[in-house]
Amino acid sequence: MFTVTDDADTGYGTQQTTSGMRTVQELKNVANSISIMNAQFISDLGLTTMEEMSTWMISGESNPDPNATVQSRVILRGVANAYALRNGWIWYSPMDAFSTERVEELRGPNAFLYGEADVGGAQNQITKRGQINRNFNRAKVMVGSFETRRAELDFNRTLVRNKVAVRLAAVSHQSESWIDNVRRDFRGLYGAVTYRPFKQTTISAMAEYGKTKSVLSQGMFVDAFSRAATATLGNVGYIYNTATGTGFRGQGRVISTGPAIAITDTALIPKRTQTNGPESLYQNATTSFTLEAEHHIGKNLHLQVTGNFYQQKLDNRTINSRNIVRDRSPLLPNGQANPYFNELYTEYFRTRSIDGNIVRDIRFSAVYDLETRWFKQQFVVNVQQHQDNPGQKKPKYVEYIDPASPNWVGAINPALTAAAFAANRTVHIANRFYRRYYLRDGLNPDRTDDVSAIPGVSAYLPDLAGRAATGHFIDRRFYTPSWGVGASGTYFNNHLYTMIGYRRDHFNMRTIRGLVRPQAQWQVDEIESFNTPALKYVQYKVDGANYGGVLRFNDMFALGYNYAQSFRISVGQGAATFNSGELQSIPVGEGTDLSARFSFLQGKLEVNLVRYKNFTPNARYAVPGITTALRDELVAIFPGDFNVTATADYQTTLTRGNEVQVIASPLKGLRLTATYADNKVVNTDRVPLLKAFRDAAKAQNRATPILDDLLITIPEGVPNGGYTKARGNFFGRYAFGDGALKGFSVGGGMNWRLRTYRGTAAIAAANATPTQVWSPAYSLYNAFFGYSRKIFNRNTSFQLNIDNLFDKEYFRSAAIGSGSWGDPRTFRLSASTDF
Repeated sequence: MFTVTDDADTGYGTQQTTSGMRTVQELKNVANSISIMNAQFISDLGLTTMEEMSTWMISGESNPDPNATVQSRVILRGVANAYALRNGWIWYSPMDAFSTERVEELRGPNAFLYGEADVGGAQNQITKRGQINRNFNRAKVMVGSFETRRAELDFNRTLVRNKVAVRLAAVSHQSESWIDNVRRDFRGLYGAVTYRPFKQTTISAMAEYGKTKSVLSQGMFVDAFSRAATATLGNVGYIYNTATGTGFRGQGRVISTGPAIAITDTALIPKRTQTNGPESLYQNATTSFTLEAEHHIGKNLHLQVTGNFYQQKLDNRTINSRNIVRDRSPLLPNGQANPYFNELYTEYFRTRSIDGNIVRDIRFSAVYDLETRWFKQQFVVNVQQHQDNPGQKKPKYVEYIDPASPNWVGAINPALTAAAFAANRTVHIANRFYRRYYLRDGLNPDRTDDVSAIPGVSAYLPDLAGRAATGHFIDRRFYTPSWGVGASGTYFNNHLYTMIGYRRDHFNMRTIRGLVRPQAQWQVDEIESFNTPALKYVQYKVDGANYGGVLRFNDMFALGYNYAQSFRISVGQGAATFNSGELQSIPVGEGTDLSARFSFLQGKLEVNLVRYKNFTPNARYAVPGITTALRDELVAIFPGDFNVTATADYQTTLTRGNEVQVIASPLKGLRLTATYADNKVVNTDRVPLLKAFRDAAKAQNRATPILDDLLITIPEGVPNGGYTKARGNFFGRYAFGDGALKGFSVGGGMNWRLRTYRGTAAIAAANATPTQVWSPAYSLYNAFFGYSRKIFNRNTSFQLNIDNLFDKEYFRSAAIGSGSWGDPRTFRLSASTDF
């Protein structure tokens, strides 16, 4: 009722899902747009992480913008999601294949099912479970390019047949990279127990511990040098030349400017270059435990209670910038000639952030089956609560000038007051310690490997400069209780399948803020002025609905329709809008999916076509170009209604496109899958609040020439950065079942991408006409070779995967100032055996 098994899977096709109404349903009869990547597909392609898996999603792609705060992020339908799901619960940490049974791509809004989500959808990792009807012991080893070494164990044992099963999975993964310093070290242990004490009762427990120790890619460098205009630095801190061991204060130095576009000139910056150093470690220790209890009362009433605990502990060392700048100061501060005049450089200050989350979830579901001669109806009630304690209160350090050094400027105020905190923030901003690397001196790893402070010159101190003026979190806890009701039905002898659902979520957050002491050790003190009721407590609620149906004409053809809503409740209310006393509302989403579903060759060939239109009607938008003259113009007409300090308005972000998925097993031993999707994301209905003021002024016969000029610069239908015009994937493999080649298998596939829209940029000058910027199209090919046979009477398989077979050079970018180079040709050789 509540748990899917893989018993009915055929090749790469998965027949069932719970991601329609949280009960097991046939995937082909669910109105929602859901595609599933099963364990067989993941194994055949040698995929190990969610980032690798997302390459093969219909409308998904891993986010190419490096971000250590949240892992496993995916762009779906051209919209970046904020986090992933794991067994239906929010998940922030890396995801590895060793504990994965399958991955569901939930496309489009889906608030009724899981609550908070982005309008493009979400990916949901389903983990392994104890199987009570069979035993197996499986070991797998993998070696590959860039010193990849991986070992996995998957062990399932039925202790009491059809009653108790225990499953244990473990992994150890180490790999280097073609990028300087980048590496991944992951170890994980996963356990699952399934216990059926009575025929109508099943209890499942799942636990995992994972530890990641990596150096993450910092991404592509950014152009801050190609414009003719220059800029003069303010009181930014101290600049330390890592090649000469000398430094000076940055105030008054002249530097270049640029359009802040990711640099793709490999003659200037080789693809492998990374300057954050081999000790810029990202460490994530994750612990999770989930308990499910399912009970059936008679044939009609089904109950489930689920509890989930999840904790991640983060320790992340990183850098604040990847700009490439030109030194335009002809003289040093001491008046001598600058030997680096007109030379390019990159510089940054180092940070260390200790962070994490403690998440607790609980859900109760009740399902009642009503069956008559004419129809079958299922009624669903869900009640749940999600609680998250983010770890912002933990220490955050930055490299500053050593306060004992003569280079330190400004005095520290030891008072525990808001005024002293504000003054100390300003002092710390003026004393950041920047490490500068001129390109002519080289950017080799041995110049960036030391992350420790320089004695007598720099010191790691609590990061006052990076804390908000309203104080730093001492404690933050938010609760999201919710309830939902729904129904699904089957009518007219299994020709019509319907579903409808409604859900309400409440967001209750309590935050205690304080000031960070300006001292060597991290300490935060609560003060009253940072904790007014308006700042301390936040409460609001949102609603989500979902309805749709599948009209099945016969076993070969069906049509589907789905309408759904979504919301991003945890982002909270936004900035102050132009309407006095009003904050930006919670971003919501909604949309429709129309589908046609075909099944041929007795289900051996499945074809699904989807046309979707999803949108966020209140996407937040910070309006550029709000001048004092504009404010004066509107205040004169609306003295009490127009907020003179605001820049916040809205726009509608619309994503639309088509999706095609083909899954086939037409011949014994042959497995095929192919997908295609096109997409366009645009912004429409822009700045409705400002336009409302314009219309109200016209109704009073009052002219608004300054506002009119501003609105001309905000056109309708502007593309939104991050979407790929069209994409396609194909993979197939054939296993020889007899003859001389018995046991051998061959296959291959491709990933094809058209251009990705990144945004607009003024290239030559800040006031130049903006130019649309796209990342180029590319096609990647891969190959698969396998051999299976019994060795010592044990099923044993060998597998070779070659990715980017023709060593195509390409990059992926979803924004103007970020992106990542794609991997060169790589191979993975694996061997697995049942023992």
